[in-house]
This record gives sequence, structure tokens and C-alpha cells, in this order.
Amino acid sequence: MILGAQKFRFESIVTVLEDRRGWIVGALCLLWMIPGLVAREPWKPEEAYIFGVVYQWLETGDWLVPGLAGEPFLRHPPFYYWTAAIAGKLLSPVFALHDAVRLINVLYGAATFSLMAATVAHLQGRLQAWLGPLVLVGCIGLLQPAHQLVPENAVLLAHALGAYGLATLGAARAPAALSLGCGIGLAFLSRGVISALPLALSALMLPIVLPALRNRQYLRFLLLSFIVALPWLTLWPAALYAHDAHLFHEWWWIQQIGRFRTDLPGAGHGSPAYYLKALSWFAWPVLPFAAYALWLARGEWRSNIAVTMPAMLFATTLVLLSVNHDKREVFALPMLFPLSLLATATVPALRRGAVNAFFWFGIAFFLFFFAALWFYFAAIDFGVPERAARHMARMEPGYVPGVSLASMVAAAVLTAIWVLTLFNIRRSPARPFVTWAAGAAAFWTALMLLMIGWADNAKSYRPMIASLSHALAGHEGCVSSLSLGESQRALLHYYAGLKTKRVESGNRSDACAYLLVEGTVGEGPLGSPWMLMWEGHRAGDDQERFRLYRQGVAAPPATGGARQ
Repeated sequence: MILGAQKFRFESIVTVLEDRRGWIVGALCLLWMIPGLVAREPWKPEEAYIFGVVYQWLETGDWLVPGLAGEPFLRHPPFYYWTAAIAGKLLSPVFALHDAVRLINVLYGAATFSLMAATVAHLQGRLQAWLGPLVLVGCIGLLQPAHQLVPENAVLLAHALGAYGLATLGAARAPAALSLGCGIGLAFLSRGVISALPLALSALMLPIVLPALRNRQYLRFLLLSFIVALPWLTLWPAALYAHDAHLFHEWWWIQQIGRFRTDLPGAGHGSPAYYLKALSWFAWPVLPFAAYALWLARGEWRSNIAVTMPAMLFATTLVLLSVNHDKREVFALPMLFPLSLLATATVPALRRGAVNAFFWFGIAFFLFFFAALWFYFAAIDFGVPERAARHMARMEPGYVPGVSLASMVAAAVLTAIWVLTLFNIRRSPARPFVTWAAGAAAFWTALMLLMIGWADNAKSYRPMIASLSHALAGHEGCVSSLSLGESQRALLHYYAGLKTKRVESGNRSDACAYLLVEGTVGEGPLGSPWMLMWEGHRAGDDQERFRLYRQGVAAPPATGGARQ
């Protein structure tokens, strides 16, 4: 009787939870979003220099021209920087500034997941709405960017706004146009033309595929959307032009249009098939289900907006990114939204064999990674097993174990809860997606609880820059630099208050008594009149080296960040 009562109570709890799916999905997404946003330093490459732009704005108060370590930095329009800076101002009394700034991603993530649920409700019915955010949160490619300070989080929200507007245009034209227009504007003001074009082109080309949209009402919808987008597209560029026409020219013709024509410094590289290859893992596990949705609806493309709209948005984004010379995996982030919409649409039509295969694959996948996490955590923090501990110590020397008992208990409880719930989710086509999303949230949170200190030791420049500041001993006022990366310039400004005079910006290398050079292990010292006085590197880097020289003064070099 006691066992029967316990079983009844547990099944009753499961029933209650299933009846409140919206709240559970919201809590799961929140659990997934917050860990990894705080309690760590800015990491290179993108996050460090983007934080550097935000930091300069907070320091100078010049909110018109993005700047990095004392120089204009116009790679991105400013909207994401603005919102991150506001978060920094509001939250820095409670959090470290770099953590406070990064917490803006909670707002972007919550809005994106909410729009996913609302878009699914319009396209596939309210009963499916709760599943959309779970499908999106399970995407492997979303995990790292969503927890870093990168403008692609704002671009993802922009594409969610645009998709929602196109999904709801039949219900209420004015709100739909407001959503699409703001989506186009937000994409443009967060990253530029390459992010806004897919939304605009998708809206323009939809009537080619969907005959039902070839009417005056849709033309009015497009016109109203353009009117809404117009302030986003013009106000900041006009203000920049009025402030400095040369800066406007650099932003528009070089950083925006120029990235379609040539490879610029700092650009990522790849073949036209770069994103097709990257999506094979970046969009896992939604990609095969999205492809299946297109196959199921192969005869309905000219009448089914629930399939045609996300397919059009995905295709235009893929083509435009592929012809752009600047290619990075993070740029594929907006494609996850339409792919997740398509994948959600397949769930009711999935066959039992496919459902069971994905369910058991998800269990095996996360069981393996949970086991690996606890194995390597034990090696790093407790030295067991000894061979693995030596290997991990060689990878990241200088790490001092410091995980609290509370973090270990919380990670263990999360692991146990995930295992316990695996076999207590009712059988349905949605079960493998629920299992996968729960595994992603639980694993990511446990990983951050146990390993964030070890990862931060590998990626942080703070100890190295502290050693450099000590070597400069109060002479930070004038330091030239050569080949110094954007991330390093940003962190020198943040940690040491140092803005170097870059040779690449037209300054003479001998304009200051000190010269800071970024290079590699095998490079020799500079010749006369430069004397090496300090050499350092990040603890987790085998190749990167930073060398500080002083004119005409011979001294034994100090070291910083060297391996023990």
C-alpha cells in the first residue's frame, strides 16, 4: 500500500506538471539561459571586443560612434551595444560590469522563446505552442552564442519578430506589419545589411510562391512594414553622417557593402558551401526534422504558409550568408528559428519508429556527456583518476580547484532529476524533444556549475594583463602597439586602463618609450633600439605571445602567464 501510494503521488505530480506545460517550458528555458552568463571573464574573440565597445561607451558617454580602446570601431551598428550598456548601468551595482552587460542576453533570449511559442500557435495551433521553445533550446548551435556577448542574439530576435509578423499577417495586418518592420529594423541596427536583407527579401518573394498573397492587402502590409522599419534604417546612419562623413563612408562602403565584395581584416573565411557543412552540427537536432517537414509538405508549398514562410526565410538567409565573404558559424544563428518552426510542424506526423530512435539517441547522447563531465571534474578537482588529472593539468596549468560544495550538490541533483524524469514522460511524438531539451538545460547548467572556473582559467587574460601592468610600473600613459588583436586591445583598456597607440593606425612605432607586440612562440625579439623587458601569454595558450619592449634600455625580461 505504501509503494502504491508513492507511485500514485508521483504520477499525480507528473500529471500536474503536464497540465502546466507553459510554466515548465518557461522555467526550463530560464534554467538554460542564465548559467554561463555570470561569474566569468570576457572571452575572446567576439565577446571580448564587443565588451570593449560597450565599456568605452560607458566610460566616455559617446553613444553615437562605437569605439574600441580609443578608436572608432564600426564593424556593427550600435543597437546591441546600446542595450548591453544599459544593462551594465542598471545591474553593475550587483554584478561585475562584464557580467552585468552580458545579462542583456536574458532579455533577448526570453523574447525570442516567447515569439517562437506565439509563432507556432498561429501557424500550427495553440496546443503545439509549448513545444516550439523546447525545439529551439535544444539546438546545439544556439548554446554558445546565447551565453556570449554577441550581436547575433539581437539578430535572432529580429528574425523571430519578422517570422511572427509574416505568420500573423492574416489575423491583424497592422500588428503584423509592426512586427515585421521592427524585425527588419532591429536586424539592420544590430548587425547591418546582411542581417536585414533576408527578412525583407522573404517578405517580397512570398507572393511568388503563395498566390493567396497576390493582392492589395499584402501590398499595404509591405508598405506599412517599410514605414515602420524606416526610422530604424535611417536615424542612426543620418546622425553618423552628420557627425563625420568619413566615418559614415567607412561604415557603409567598407564594413557593410565591402563585405560582399572582398575579404576584410578580421573576416572569417570559407567556401560557398561553408554554412551547409556547418549546419550539419550547428542545427542539430532540428535539421533532419525540418527537411522531413519540407518532404511531407512537398505538394502544399503554394498554399501552406506554415511551411513556405520559414522555408523562404531559411533559404534567403543561407544564400545571402553564403555569398558574403565574411563567414563564421555564429552568423548562422538566425537560421535556427525557421528550422525550428519547420521541425515543430513535423512532430504530430512522426512515425513511432523515428520517435523511439530519437528518444533513445537523446538518452545515450546526454548520458555519455554527463558521465564525461563527472569523470573529468573528478580528475581536475580531486586528482582521480591520476592519469586523467595529469592530462587536464597539462592542458590548463595554474588552475586552482575551487568548486564549492553547494555547486557540486546542485550539479548532482540536476543530474539525478534528469535521469529520474527520463522514463516518467508520457509516450507521445513530442517526448524525444522534451527529453532532449531537458538534457541540454540540465547538462549545460551542471557544466557551468562544475567547470566554469577551469574554462575561465584557460580563456582569461586578466592574470597576464596584471603581470604586464606590473612590468610597466606606472608608465601606462604612452605605449605603442604592433599586431595587437581587437580582443586584447579591449581587455587592456578594461583591466589596465591602457589604450595603445597602434602602428596600424598610422602612429610611429617609436612614438612612445614602450612598444607592445603580439606574436607567436617562434618569433625572435626586435632589434635595436628595442630591448625586451617583459614577455607573457594566456595560461591556456601554447602559441600566442605578448612582448613588451623599451627603447634603449637593456634589462632582463620579466614573464607573465608562463607555464609552470
